[in-house]
Amino acid sequence: MLVQNTRSSLPPSSCLSSCHSASPGSNGPDGQSILRVERDWLYGLFQQAPGFVCILRGPQHIYELANDAYYQLIGHRQILGHPLFEVLPEVVAQGFLDKLDRVFATGEPFIGRALPIQLQRLAGGPLSQRYIDLIYQPILGQDGKISGIFVQGHDVTEAHELAREVSFQAAHDPLTGLFNRRAFASHTQGLDVAPGTHALLYMDLDHFKIVNDRCGHAAGDALLLQVSQVLQQNVRQTDILARMGGDEFALVMRDCPQEAAQERAHVLRRAVGDLPFVWASRRYSVTLSVGVAIFGGTPAGEGASGDAPQLAFNEALSLADAACFLAKEKGRNQVQVSHPGDEEIARQQSDMDWVDRLKESMREDRVVLYGQRLVALQPGQGAEMECWEVLSRLLDSDGVVVPPGAFIPAAERFGVIDELDRHIIRKAFSRLQRMGASQRARTRYFINISGITLGSPGLLAYLSQMLDQYCEVRPANVCFEITETAAISSLARTAATMRELALKGFSFALDDFGSGMSSFAYLEKLPVKYLKIDGEFVKGILTSRTGPVIVEAVAKVARAMDILTVAESVEHEALLPHLRELGIDYGQGFSLHRPEPL
Repeated sequence: MLVQNTRSSLPPSSCLSSCHSASPGSNGPDGQSILRVERDWLYGLFQQAPGFVCILRGPQHIYELANDAYYQLIGHRQILGHPLFEVLPEVVAQGFLDKLDRVFATGEPFIGRALPIQLQRLAGGPLSQRYIDLIYQPILGQDGKISGIFVQGHDVTEAHELAREVSFQAAHDPLTGLFNRRAFASHTQGLDVAPGTHALLYMDLDHFKIVNDRCGHAAGDALLLQVSQVLQQNVRQTDILARMGGDEFALVMRDCPQEAAQERAHVLRRAVGDLPFVWASRRYSVTLSVGVAIFGGTPAGEGASGDAPQLAFNEALSLADAACFLAKEKGRNQVQVSHPGDEEIARQQSDMDWVDRLKESMREDRVVLYGQRLVALQPGQGAEMECWEVLSRLLDSDGVVVPPGAFIPAAERFGVIDELDRHIIRKAFSRLQRMGASQRARTRYFINISGITLGSPGLLAYLSQMLDQYCEVRPANVCFEITETAAISSLARTAATMRELALKGFSFALDDFGSGMSSFAYLEKLPVKYLKIDGEFVKGILTSRTGPVIVEAVAKVARAMDILTVAESVEHEALLPHLRELGIDYGQGFSLHRPEPL
């Protein structure tokens, strides 16, 4: 590097503009020509130096020489023979003259990296911001004293701005310009151990999906941009606001008690609610759900003592996220404050934890399938086809088998049920594929799918893919179970999908029939092959006067419509003669068969 030799032996006044002392015989024409050639060669090298170069003479820093790169940096002005403070007065107040004086006085070189400098590059024009790498190196005269300063450097403005842009992009959301999740974590690091009480607000737009799906992603982006601007206008300069992804935002307010945080949450909620979002001449209403958690100091709430444990930032983030989701479930456009020990929040967090565990189990193929047989109750029934309901379990990381009641509600609540249903369908198809041909021909798996899965646009394509991948499996091997409530919630769409799948050879069972308190009329609209009578009605056969009447009515209507009936929750053998007498085709329950691994 140039500063390794911090002292130059260039003459202070003659430099490259005059000849050195001639050796004997050099005064002749040939000697002068040689010196001229050497001088021109050195001057050319000086002009071609990488970066800008100039030479300043004496304590007044008078310009003695400068290359083209230096002129391009400062602008084309008359500088040779003039002191720096006279031709570049704008840099004096920026401290560059002081740095030159210090180098001249001490003999110590100065090195600066990406130094900001403002230059008037056009006469009478505005100041232009540049960034330079700079070295001031003292020049020693023949007497050993400092006679001037050698200046060299590079204009690194473009590289500096590019680096700043890359750094900004790495820390900011490209759409809104707010901090992204990574930068949010970085800027909040250490706050939970800092003095004071801080607030964390987790915010989620309500009905954003309607705008995004109906108007397209351009409209969704425009709405997110407007919302981010509204949020920025209603927070303090010291607050940390970030877009966490999708339509979710987070805000940390330093030194903010719960009451103030709750009030600010309502201000933000109202501001977003008042946002007039118009797209394609149509106005859309968008609201905000907010979860609030307090961390980093004494937990909020009456009776909290100074000895109460501090709440860590990550815990507060989890609490605020859960509170936000709870606010949406309670009707949206609300503010929900969470506290450690809050039972509602604890249940919410438990469900959210189950979502992560469920996704991990699917990734690691720890969703295991069990089967429970449907036992024929009438003579000759079920001779041709052996029916099994497919039941899912999780094999936890410690080897414990987890029943579906622990994770299915969470999957439905947090929108993972479609992914889980497809995972189970694939595993069931794989199991059927591995069967012997004769066994497979007389086996039918009843696979539960949610109304969400049945209504998803990609289900038909997914099932076609499964049939292609597991080519030995036939649609006749599969019966999809859907609950009555899921089927009637969107009857037209459900019926259309079911009919299309029925044409391919799949069959359907209507689960929990009777629980929806609906009429029999809609059965004519659905291609149902099996009707599974809700277990409460089945148990009522032995405990109530109306139980047998209801089950018999269902059986008669089903028979008239050529639908087979299945009695659920057959837990006592005493039910079997009654079920046979009432004309029920199949029974399912622990008294007939306990679920076993497939």
